[in-house]
Amino acid sequence: MTSSAYVPIAHVLSVGRGDIIMIPFINRDSVRIREMMWSHFNFWRLAFFRGSGYDTYREFLPRGECHSMEIACLPEGPRNEGKWPWGNFAAKNPRYQQYLDENRLHCGDANNITFLDTVWKNEMKRPDAPPLKIVIDDGAHLAEHMVQSVFYWFPRIEPRGVLVVEDIQPIHEANPFRTQFLPQIMKDLHFCGDPKQQRDELCFPSLFPLLASIHCEMHICIFERNDHPAKELSLDKSTPPKNALDLKQCKSMLNGHW
Repeated sequence: MTSSAYVPIAHVLSVGRGDIIMIPFINRDSVRIREMMWSHFNFWRLAFFRGSGYDTYREFLPRGECHSMEIACLPEGPRNEGKWPWGNFAAKNPRYQQYLDENRLHCGDANNITFLDTVWKNEMKRPDAPPLKIVIDDGAHLAEHMVQSVFYWFPRIEPRGVLVVEDIQPIHEANPFRTQFLPQIMKDLHFCGDPKQQRDELCFPSLFPLLASIHCEMHICIFERNDHPAKELSLDKSTPPKNALDLKQCKSMLNGHW
């Protein structure tokens, strides 16, 4: 399918620092896009930085309950004490205190799965909370952080929601996500094989049953959920497996298995 068959949300949504996000859906799904824009749902964006992108999403998704996390608004101090020594970028946003008061901006390390899980369960997965439909990873662009976002958030997204991972371009920090993780999950997406010839094996069995499609364009990948209900996996199963950034550890990626 070519890019001309896709309809990006609001055609092109420009967010903070010149980023461009295109959410590809085929033309017949444009009605679903409009419905999503005006429906009540949970939205998560990593990271906040100075909040210009977050502000745009709140304007563009007026009924979305938009959450974000930022490490720079931790108390000032050394990193080995769980603090942040390089200044509070988030405080430069004129609505910084408002977002804190609303419990929409959460200060902490989004790669700390225990803290992430606490925010999810206490602030986002409330009995009165809307369903989680969109998650966007635009954080440190470190491959290990990016795969952590996929393994934690993707199962928790409601059916037909999307996970967007930005900045997968050829840079040292993100390269393993593009060269090691993506080939494995793309292989799983087309999981089949002929048992009479070669038995296929999943690289990521916790993700495959929930995966509908993957679209990668302009250094952005969108992972779409299928119709199976969201899952609350254990923290162990929400952590990337050892093969996540090393495809040679997935047997079906080795020569002779595909």
